[in-house]
Amino acid sequence: MRCRRFLPALLLLGLVGSCSASPPLPAGGELLGAAKATFSDVRSLHFAVDVNGVLPGRPLRQLDGDATLSGGGHATGQAQVQNGVQDHKFDFVLDGNTATTKDPSGQSWTGTSPFEVAGFLGANGSLAQLLGAVSGAHTEIRETMQGVDAYRVGGSVPAAVATRLLPQIHDDVQVKVWVTASEPRRFARLWLQVPPATERDSPVMFEVTLSQQDPASPATLG
Repeated sequence: MRCRRFLPALLLLGLVGSCSASPPLPAGGELLGAAKATFSDVRSLHFAVDVNGVLPGRPLRQLDGDATLSGGGHATGQAQVQNGVQDHKFDFVLDGNTATTKDPSGQSWTGTSPFEVAGFLGANGSLAQLLGAVSGAHTEIRETMQGVDAYRVGGSVPAAVATRLLPQIHDDVQVKVWVTASEPRRFARLWLQVPPATERDSPVMFEVTLSQQDPASPATLG
């Protein structure tokens, strides 16, 4: 008799547990594929880059600016680099492969840049290619980043693909990619860890946030 009395309660607990279970996360490969398809059509965006550590020849700390493929590729913004123990800020303009920088005192410099906007944006740009090259993609969590609901996908990228983004990369890299939960899926954020060059060095972490993407979506960061 006692078992019969407990049976309805156990069934009720089972139903409650089933109703409160979290829905399954979308497959990482599907999220990245959808994000790549959307990002390949993006013609302009706002970008923010934060660097934890220093790559040889690239003492970059922060980048913040706007980029467009129009007019052969154009970008403007502000940069912060580390020179010894001090950080220096300057404005920059990138037209094609010509870069112009200006420091707070008004002194400017113009020269050839190894980077071009067309190398990053577009269907053949390094960012879209990175999305399509992530191996072992697995969705880790659904979380809110800067007010945007997104899925975080982890995986690794071969050095041959990652080096298009950063020439200093010579090994496979670990990445995390944030893809918006709302449709259309958008590539919202990237975390990338560059392996150390030697055992005495520390890995360098890059965080890239992409917002105000054109064609725009209400679910972009920024």
